[in-house]
Amino acid sequence: MARRRGRKKFSAWNTAIAILSLICLAFVTSIVHRYWRGGTHIETPVFSPSPPNLTIDYHEQSTFTSIEVEILNGCGVKGIAQQFTDFLRSHQIDVVRTENANHFDYETTFIIQRNQFVESSYRIAELLKIPKSDTTRILIQPDLSLEADVTLIIGKDYTHLRSFQEFLSKQP
Repeated sequence: MARRRGRKKFSAWNTAIAILSLICLAFVTSIVHRYWRGGTHIETPVFSPSPPNLTIDYHEQSTFTSIEVEILNGCGVKGIAQQFTDFLRSHQIDVVRTENANHFDYETTFIIQRNQFVESSYRIAELLKIPKSDTTRILIQPDLSLEADVTLIIGKDYTHLRSFQEFLSKQP
């Protein structure tokens, strides 16, 4: 009986080797067949170390890329600063900081220019559809210690900023 058990194991090993041999033979046949047919030609991609011109052109054409804005939540609505961040970034404006304002009782949204480039605050005002001539909402208060060119304090009147509301209505 010892021999029969050994023969069964030997027979199982022979069967396993035969199956693996057939699989290997199929692979070799496939490789030889592709070689004779000419194979499948796959082009190797060429990578350029520089970015595509489209990216550079888009960046250079953007009029808002040089504006750095800090957004302060002055109305107390949770998440509103992030929504304004998304709004401004959708217009290629760099938001460098978002925080709560010193209090949540701001009735009006303010745009505060922090350096000598007043055009930056006018561009933000244009996006929010606030007239450039509105000196009650567009303030010039230089503070070169800040990292931002413009400070946007969101007041309770943010629901009346039509372009922002249009942006929110298009969000999923």
